[in-house]
Amino acid sequence: MILGPKDEEVSTSFQPNVLLFGYGVLAESAIETLSGLDATLVGIVVPTNRTGPDVVRIKDAARRSGLTLLAQPRRSRLEGFLERLKELAPDLIVVWSYSMILPPEIIRVPRLGCINLHGGLLPEYRGGHVMQWAIINGESETGVTLHYIDEAIDTGPIIAKSKFPIEIDDDGVSVQQKLQESGATLLSEWWQKIIEQTAPKLLQDDAVAHYYRLLTPGDGLINWAGTSVEICNLVRALVPPRPGAFTFLGQNKITLRRARSHEEISGIVMAKPGTVQRISEDGALVATGDGVVSVTELDVNDGVVVSLKEFTSIGIRLGIVFTDVPVV
Repeated sequence: MILGPKDEEVSTSFQPNVLLFGYGVLAESAIETLSGLDATLVGIVVPTNRTGPDVVRIKDAARRSGLTLLAQPRRSRLEGFLERLKELAPDLIVVWSYSMILPPEIIRVPRLGCINLHGGLLPEYRGGHVMQWAIINGESETGVTLHYIDEAIDTGPIIAKSKFPIEIDDDGVSVQQKLQESGATLLSEWWQKIIEQTAPKLLQDDAVAHYYRLLTPGDGLINWAGTSVEICNLVRALVPPRPGAFTFLGQNKITLRRARSHEEISGIVMAKPGTVQRISEDGALVATGDGVVSVTELDVNDGVVVSLKEFTSIGIRLGIVFTDVPVV
């Protein structure tokens, strides 16, 4: 891949001008992947509805590489942005980890179309934060779907999918790493057919489609009456950089970082969900709707607490009950 404008032709093969829409580690992976393909990356577009480290890091990557950096505006201010896109003359738009809808005016710009690396299996997992939703739902596998973009959300024709297992010890961080690796491989495998316009365009089955909404911080509130597996799935789906799965102890917000489910433990009888039933060097055993979970790492007021001594110093003791609202 040639970063920025080409000074001279380095290959007799067709090297499409590619415009990347994305941010965060997955967009960085897209840059790296495209560098190994016959392509000329002419610019990067970031969303204007996101801020923070993930946007900053891709902006920095663009500046280091001398790439044109654009930000997609609101629909009402699209005209000038479209002119900039047309000046870059992309043959293809690649989208990977992006938070804004591409309106028809953008989709029509590249002659080879727009392709998206979707972090879930389509059509069953359309929408936002589908990687986290797959973990929350207890799926045994997820994957990446490479598809063409149309005017709706995640409904375009499918080129290919790559599936991988969600192991019991996986969390949001490790699954994202698998997504990154699978997405890079998928794009590389199908690249030539995409630029030759011979890639499959398989229609999605709307009968099995499901849209998932974006998660909010409030979705991390733990329902202790749920099953142990459900609670642990929520915890591992929302590990940092997500806000986390949380509960309350008095007025303190307790964010669980590591938890393990148990169906039966010797000497433990059923208690009110949320009740601490045992404290040991392995952490706190907390009653759920069908058993207990072992809490081994948590945050209190943004401080990581991991040892038995630290647990007891903040009031976690036998018989206390975690609640879903602060209690004075």
